[in-house]
Amino acid sequence: MSVMQGATRGVDSKIPGCRNCPLHNNAVASPDLAIIESFKVAHGRAWSGDVIIDQGSRRPRLFTLFSGWAIKYKSLECGERQVVHLLLPGDLVGLETCTMGMAEFGVQAVTDVTFCSFDADRFSDFAFAPDISRRIMKLQAYESAMIAERLTAVGACDAKSNLAHLIASLHLRLLGLGLAQERGFRLPLSIQQIADCCGLTPVHVHRVLRALREENIVAIDCRKIEILDPEALRHIARVASMETPQDAIL
Repeated sequence: MSVMQGATRGVDSKIPGCRNCPLHNNAVASPDLAIIESFKVAHGRAWSGDVIIDQGSRRPRLFTLFSGWAIKYKSLECGERQVVHLLLPGDLVGLETCTMGMAEFGVQAVTDVTFCSFDADRFSDFAFAPDISRRIMKLQAYESAMIAERLTAVGACDAKSNLAHLIASLHLRLLGLGLAQERGFRLPLSIQQIADCCGLTPVHVHRVLRALREENIVAIDCRKIEILDPEALRHIARVASMETPQDAIL
């Protein structure tokens, strides 16, 4: 695992334009696109295992994940780690470094990722762009709701419902991004990372996945999730997930 050092680590010299960005889905008005483009400073890249934001860092960072998966996590002094959120394309990352002055959570690339970097030193200027500020607040509220929902699944559900919720909610998010099929999706997480998401041990995750396979509900092979019985999966998950607000992408 490596930590990204300096502002130029893996930065592409050619910055893709926002107007043709597939993440916006034509939801951003032209005047706002011009403002967003004025804040964009680079199109960055990180590799699987890179720590993009170090927990406790006081360096302001603000970017939108463009491709790939990352995890947002909290590490304790004892070495234990809890993944609090899975970051997918379109997610805004680093907002707390701009608003609170410190990264309360670490962010690590799960796969190779690319991201649109914004000038964090000008973050306060977004106050003069009400529509963009509204989208930032909406996206942050959506993330908070997802984290609260996962916390409910981790704290109030048994291991099977907990893991079923992780799979079902991920499937819904990926479908909205066009990154999943109706009956499955690629899951680049390791068993340890799945365990960190669910607050379980890797042994327990293996046991639950085996039970879901034996019940013909979910199968996982070569990091590909196959949903054998979608209705049963949603029933076991117990907690309903929300669809991503399309107009919240920055």
